[in-house]
Amino acid sequence: MTSEKKIGQDAITAAPSTQGAEVLKIDIKDETGALAVKALMSGPVDQNLSQKLRRKIDLRILPFLCVTYALQFIDKTSLGYSSVYGIISDNNLQGQDYSWASSIFYFGYLIAEYPGIAILQKFPVAKFLGINISLWGAVLMATSACSSFAGLASVRFVLGMAEATISPGFVAVTGIWWTRQEQASRSALRISFLGVGSFVGTLLAYGIGHIQGDLSTWKYIYLILGSLTIAWGVVFTLVVPDSPSRVKWLNEDEKVIALQRVIGNKTGTKSRRFVKRQVMEAVTDPKIVVLGLISFVNAIASGGLAFGSLIIQGFGFTPLQTTLMNLPLSAVQVVTQLGSGLLTAKIGSSRLHIGSLAMIPPIIGTVLINQLQESNKWGRLVGVWLLGTYPVGFMIILGLLSTNIAGSTKRSVASGWVFVCYCVGQIAGPQFFKNTEAPAYRSGIVAMLCGFILNLILNQVLRLLYVLENKTRDKALEGKSNEDIATMKQESELQGFEDVTDKSNAMFRYVL
Repeated sequence: MTSEKKIGQDAITAAPSTQGAEVLKIDIKDETGALAVKALMSGPVDQNLSQKLRRKIDLRILPFLCVTYALQFIDKTSLGYSSVYGIISDNNLQGQDYSWASSIFYFGYLIAEYPGIAILQKFPVAKFLGINISLWGAVLMATSACSSFAGLASVRFVLGMAEATISPGFVAVTGIWWTRQEQASRSALRISFLGVGSFVGTLLAYGIGHIQGDLSTWKYIYLILGSLTIAWGVVFTLVVPDSPSRVKWLNEDEKVIALQRVIGNKTGTKSRRFVKRQVMEAVTDPKIVVLGLISFVNAIASGGLAFGSLIIQGFGFTPLQTTLMNLPLSAVQVVTQLGSGLLTAKIGSSRLHIGSLAMIPPIIGTVLINQLQESNKWGRLVGVWLLGTYPVGFMIILGLLSTNIAGSTKRSVASGWVFVCYCVGQIAGPQFFKNTEAPAYRSGIVAMLCGFILNLILNQVLRLLYVLENKTRDKALEGKSNEDIATMKQESELQGFEDVTDKSNAMFRYVL
């Protein structure tokens, strides 16, 4: 007997089901449509073909995500690089003006977050992201024309709006192309390019610092970085595909395999419909609430690092020396993010444990910065370098957004919540760095310390919530036959493309 698979009014006859008379009716909400049905009907994917296709996807898509992340970090932190090259004096920044110039970026980010995510759900992902990349490059170049706090604050606000959808967009792209098992290492590699960006940005700032031209040195930083970003945005728009159904460098069989590979994610690729019920589910899900809180406390520390160059310069280094002293911090970021990604891929159920362990070095670092004698500049500098492991916490959050939330609307709302919390933390972080406490900024360092400790604790709280939910679901299967469980697994895979949430999918299990 055959099984009937249905999309809207179209009936498609599949091969005989392993359940004999079992009839499965599905209603595909995923934008891949009939291609998704073909993938579901094709059975398990051939592992050799899957690995071959994975290599192709890695080579064609992953480099663009990595380079974009590096550019975003360089551009976002350009204020920090330019702080030792005259932007403060040229724009007549007084008191807390520099802190607000740093924070206001995230006001723009905050305002654009939910509208941007709504657009991401409705329009082609890669094209929208590419346009935003070029837009933020243009805004970056415009920064060189600023001569007052008002002008600088305005362009920083618009820059935040332009960059708001990049991280949630990349979370969506990761879920479209890679399996749950592959996402940890790919996310780690992508996010490690924050460290690469910091490293390259430091070298660029050091090189630009030697330019002797008609403009102030800081203006060359924005002109050069902005022009590079515009060019990259054009390339990104032209090359990166929006989904497996639209990619030009895969044939029809490879497109089906691309979808077969991610069936086990139980999250589908993307649905353009808006479901109110999923909004309420996201808002009332304690696991999503805790994810946002982790994002907030992690971002407080990140916001404080806008003062990293000023802190190092306060140890007694020249502007050029200060730029070079940022290189070890960048190296620590790259090594720890890559290492953490490899560990999470190799050691099962370890993500949140690794995220907690990554908070220990920055906790030690903040203590060294604040407690060592001012004359011990090298010991305090080591403390700054130890801060470089904290981005691992944000890497873990992004990975969980991709793997542990199903339902397109629910995932969008959750992503918005996490990045709103991220913005609030980034806004709050610099405000703890009071101009009256320069160059030690002791209150700011204490705020970072509190953020790291809370991050460590909240990681374990979230892990406990996931463990308890998984145990509850496993217990619900007790007494069911192997045949019943096999049927439920099959239905669970179908539900991933039917826009069913993780809460409603009985066989969904949360990655730890």
